[in-house]
Amino acid sequence: MHSSYFIPLEKVMKFMADAAMNSMEGVYVYGLTDPSVKRLLPPPLEPADPAYPMFMLYAVNIREPTFAPWYMEAGVGVMAKCGNTTGLYFFNLQLSGPGALMGAFTGREFSGLPKKICDRIRVERTDAYAHCFVERGGVKLVEVEMEMGRYNHPAFQLEQENCQTTPGGKLIEGGGCLLHRYGISEEGGFRNMEILYYDSPMLFHFWEPAAATVKLASAMDDPWGDIPLTTVLGAGWARVDNRVRSQTVIHRYKPEAGPEVMQYLYSGRYDRSLLCREHQRYE
Repeated sequence: MHSSYFIPLEKVMKFMADAAMNSMEGVYVYGLTDPSVKRLLPPPLEPADPAYPMFMLYAVNIREPTFAPWYMEAGVGVMAKCGNTTGLYFFNLQLSGPGALMGAFTGREFSGLPKKICDRIRVERTDAYAHCFVERGGVKLVEVEMEMGRYNHPAFQLEQENCQTTPGGKLIEGGGCLLHRYGISEEGGFRNMEILYYDSPMLFHFWEPAAATVKLASAMDDPWGDIPLTTVLGAGWARVDNRVRSQTVIHRYKPEAGPEVMQYLYSGRYDRSLLCREHQRYE
């Protein structure tokens, strides 16, 4: 083995080349939130459907990322719009497993994804039953139970249905996200705040409809329970390939807007310890 702090240029030029999250397997859940979820969206974002805001929640094993060993990832967000652009606004994503650090660092630094490292993510399925949870700081932030065979609401439909009958899988376009990217000034403030449209198509190889129940809870640093979920419309067990096709800046904030916007972004990215002097934890 040869290891050095100096990496040859030809190696550096391969950094994140053709990056993809392949063979993602696990749980996806869709439903509605209360319209009051608008209070959690940083202006100028608004719910895509103000009367019936839709949420998406997932927990998967990313079994074959091209840039890291396997890792677990879970996230929750709501469909939002910025002007004429619609996408998923993530409140937070949690990661665990051998590749979690590289998955978190690259997602945060490249795109502004609100990623943290958690204690544990478990995703499991036996026959027609599936279950997942995310734990951080001793709290289960989310727990989902699913039974395969039908959606919660019979009229609910998704584009990825019957993907396993399509040779090569079914590509779902329009799977983009609305993400905030920024820099940190020498004084500790937030600068160069902008919103990206993160174009991330998903290639579904397997989808099995399911009915689900969802429980959210909050820890001091991770207020998942603050998201006002009201109705689960449907869920599914999936196998998916995912990649980033492009990132486009769609909104730039005024220079002085950073601290006001960070009021909405902070908890998805940082812990409260950065805001206070007393923050001990012993085990």
